Amino acid sequence: MQHFPELFETLLRQRGIVLEEKEDFLNPDYDKLCDPLLLPDMLEARDRVIKAIENNEHIVIFSDYDADGVPGAIVLSDFFKRIKYENISFYIPHRHNEGFGLNPEAIEECAKRGAKLIITIDCGIADIKETALANELGMDVIITDHHKPGQTLPKAYAVVNPNREDSGYPFNGLCGSAVVFKLVQSILAKEPFGVKPGMEKWSLDMVAIATLSDMVPLVGENRILARFGLEVLRKSPRPGLEALFRRLNLNQKNITEDDVVFMITPRINAASRMGVPEDAFNLLRTTDLGEAEKLTLHLEKINNERKGVVASIVKEAKSHLSDRQQVADVIVVGNPDWRPALLGLVANSLVEEYRRPVFVWGRDGGGVLKGSCRSYNGYDLFALMSAASDSFIEFGGHMGAGGFSVTLVNLTTLEERLSLALSHLEAQPPSDGILPLHINLGDIGENLWETVSQFAPFGMGNQKPIFKIPKAEIKSVKKFGKENNHLEIMFNGGVKAIAFFSDPASYSVLLTPGTRISLLANLEKSFFRNRPELRLRIVDMES
Repeated sequence: MQHFPELFETLLRQRGIVLEEKEDFLNPDYDKLCDPLLLPDMLEARDRVIKAIENNEHIVIFSDYDADGVPGAIVLSDFFKRIKYENISFYIPHRHNEGFGLNPEAIEECAKRGAKLIITIDCGIADIKETALANELGMDVIITDHHKPGQTLPKAYAVVNPNREDSGYPFNGLCGSAVVFKLVQSILAKEPFGVKPGMEKWSLDMVAIATLSDMVPLVGENRILARFGLEVLRKSPRPGLEALFRRLNLNQKNITEDDVVFMITPRINAASRMGVPEDAFNLLRTTDLGEAEKLTLHLEKINNERKGVVASIVKEAKSHLSDRQQVADVIVVGNPDWRPALLGLVANSLVEEYRRPVFVWGRDGGGVLKGSCRSYNGYDLFALMSAASDSFIEFGGHMGAGGFSVTLVNLTTLEERLSLALSHLEAQPPSDGILPLHINLGDIGENLWETVSQFAPFGMGNQKPIFKIPKAEIKSVKKFGKENNHLEIMFNGGVKAIAFFSDPASYSVLLTPGTRISLLANLEKSFFRNRPELRLRIVDMES
């Protein structure tokens, strides 16, 4: 029985879910994942890995350093551990000194290790010269990636990417970890190597972390992978995850997509942003409880350091922008002293503040000007950069996020060129149709939560419902948290609403007991310190 049938139907309609799709959306079916062999070059990739195992060749797994690439490396680590194949090694590039993707020094290092096969995860699609060098040095390369390819593909043994123009795969929204999980599925389907059927599903915790972390749409196959991956995450026996959950006061049995995105992802990413990507990889891979505790404490420490540095750069960037007479339609801002590894976070903050696409640049360890960009309101960043492609040394990424490198000469006109290119692009705002849904304060309770939670996990492409609650009378207002920078409002009727990193003075309404306000909020259930609590997460407030 639906407690809020009209609301339920509205939520379906907002997501464009028609009657025949309703069951698949509400009850994702793992068995409805597409055949991995539909991915381009998957058959070649599968057979080459099997051949390498049978011939005891040394395999190097080369993964990106972020919260998609690192979990993907764990997916392959799990696979090789299960089949008891030990002639492998891992390579995660240094974000600041080496940058994104393959590089000549890394290829030469793989050759020194005696590798005959390199498997990339979440990178490689643009690495034409590096792949050619690997071939020259007697190594085959299997590229597993999901970033949009350029006009020419690398001459690799196999290029497995759902975003290839010639791909016949029904769903092109997979993240990098999901693509490599598909590789594992295809290998085990042909040659199980003594592994019991279905054991690979225990790696879905990593696929869920990557899918939720990497700004891919939570629709289609991603919804299946995220839903089942979260179930695995709630039961995962990995000591590193257990230690991390304890440190963050998270109840593993009730881990949500928000816990992943706001608590786990930043700590995985902090490792590479602060120069030690192997620490995140080792935390997720370790079987030793003592090592897990040490690595968790270390990641927490460097994540706090990262927060301080990012806050400082954001403050400096806003100071630069405030000095300008006019802010362009596309913001380009930077400083040679800024470390590129941190600039995606800076770009996110500036997008929220200025509500337009943002490109932030710094200088890497090799002296190259590099940066990160983030989109706003559905503009396709890859299309935007393509329209000004001769301004960049190189660029790549998704529709919503990307990276680039640029010469000092081209930097002087980059903002103007990107702003002009934007004027010729059509925005494609996320088709979530998220209009506020009107409810009353008295509607908030377990029955409403039961209706809303059927649509989880939420994320890009499946946003949380926003509720508009009119004339909510404030009972009390207080700040909380170590730095007193979070806001809690209690309303009459015992309903609590919170906002993190929020000051009462920043709202246009007077937040005093007895005042009635119109509240825009999400409904969520928190399990902080193992105490279930239904509450509202404030989006905005109006008089």
